[in-house]
Parts: sequence; structure tokens; C-alpha cells
Amino acid sequence: MRNIVENHVEEILEILRYDKSQWGEFWSKITNKYKFFKEIEEKLGEINFDSVERRELDKLLNDFREFAKENKDNVTTKIRKNAKELELNKEDFIVFLGVYPKEFDWIVVEFNGNYILFYNVYSLWKKEKLSKLSEAVYQAIIHFRNGEMNGSYYDKDELFDKLLNKLEKESKDDPVGYMRKICQYLYDEIPYYDWVGFYMINKDNVLELFEFVGEPTEHVKINIGEGICGQAAMLKDVFIVQDVSKETNYLSCSPKVKSEIVVPIFKNKEVIGELDIDSHYITPFDERDRKFLERICEDIPKIWNEKLLERR
Repeated sequence: MRNIVENHVEEILEILRYDKSQWGEFWSKITNKYKFFKEIEEKLGEINFDSVERRELDKLLNDFREFAKENKDNVTTKIRKNAKELELNKEDFIVFLGVYPKEFDWIVVEFNGNYILFYNVYSLWKKEKLSKLSEAVYQAIIHFRNGEMNGSYYDKDELFDKLLNKLEKESKDDPVGYMRKICQYLYDEIPYYDWVGFYMINKDNVLELFEFVGEPTEHVKINIGEGICGQAAMLKDVFIVQDVSKETNYLSCSPKVKSEIVVPIFKNKEVIGELDIDSHYITPFDERDRKFLERICEDIPKIWNEKLLERR
């Protein structure tokens, strides 16, 4: 398998060897060598080197060298861990780590029958997120595999903390309203949460759909042990499925759904329901999603009453 990630950051920052009056000429050599840069210029505009400070690029170069020293091959390693799900065997794209002194994070261009995912290390560095480069590139690939051709990095840790703080300020006096807000907030603010809903166990010991946000589903009731949701309830464990097409016991809700995470809700060590998330993205979940959703589920037993299902 060919190299999936090409690092050209220091090559491009050789511009610092030249007098600033020669930067335009140096950049022309780069765009002639990597001709897809011209397509990026057409889409995003040419660089105004008069507004780019030498000391800024000097700092970027030093910071990147420090990062690379401690994180050699980390970007490639993270991607290859999910090679099957990301279909790396197709060899239809490469990641080009480069510098383009404009504040955009990544863009995909087609060149010579291949896709080039250009990741702009400059933009990530400006956001003070260079340490997150491995995660940021992986995130971009996930979105590219969903058909997106450009995007911006979002920090999951910050996003989850923000949402937990937001939910903490919400009143829990109205359990239905609170659970509805959970679904709405997660659906609205987490880019890869495309269906969010609670299934609660009813008096017949069946998972019954309660509050949700997203497309309607035919799976309003699910038997314990049936599908991903039923298995999670039966085994009393979190289920993370990064590619639902590989699951024989998956209950299909929509052809758009590519992955799912199900987090049981416990009261006195017994499952009383669960929080179910569907995603249109392949392999988007990690341990942070699990911990974040488990934290949300901790509050539900304190407000839940089975009679809430009967009133619907």
C-alpha cells in the first residue's frame, strides 16, 4: 500500500530562505511543481504575500519541527488503524500536508484521476491546534469519505465540554423537555450525529422509542437482544459500530446510516433505556464519544419515570 500521507510542510517553508521580494517567484515554483495548487488558488484566491509576516512563518516552522519530532508517523498510524473502514485499499486519494497562508483547514481537489486532500497546517497552527494534527487529518478523511470536499476542524473535547456545560444549565423539572433538548443539542451541534434518540424500556420489557431528533424510524419498539440497540440492552454494555454494513444483527433504519453508538442507561445496575446515535459517517466515534454520552446518561435515571411512556 502506498504512502497515504505526504508531508511537504518544511519544503514549502523553504520560502524563508529567500528575501521577501522573491517570495512570489518561489511560490510560482511550488505551484509549477504541484500543479493542483493552481486549482486551490482558483477556488480560494491567490496569496497576498504583503500581508504574510516572516516572523509568523518562522514561528510556524519551529513549532512544526517540534511537533514532528515528538509525533513522527502519528498521522499515518491513526489513519491506518481504520484502513478497512476508510477503504484505503482503493488508493484513490492522498493527504498532502502543506502550508497555504490563508485561514482554511482542508480542501480536496481532483488531479490526474486521483483526489488530493490538502491539509493546511498553517490554518490549524493559527487556531493553536497543531498538536491535534493527527486527529484533524483523520477527521477530514471521514468527511471526505462522506462526499465533502472542504471543511474546518472541530475539537471534539471542546465541543463535548461546551455541550455538557450547556446541558448543566438546563432545568430537569420537565423530564420530557430535558430529554428532548439533549437530542436537539446533540443533533444540532455535533456534525456527525445524524440521528439522536432515547429508547426506554416499557412495562413489557421492550425498548420503546421516546424523544428523538432526525428522520422518523419504523423501529418504534425493539425487543431486548434484537439489533444493536437490543444487544446493548441485553449485554448491559456500550456498543460502538464503526461500519453497520458489517453487522449481521443490524436493524437498518436508513441507507444513509454508516455507523452507530448505543449507550445504556442504568438504574440500580439495571438497564432502563439507552441513548442511540446514528451517523452518516464511517468510523467517526472514539472513546471520547463514549465518555461524553455516558456522562449525559448519568442524569436520566434521576428524572425518569416509566409512566412518561404511558402518557405519550
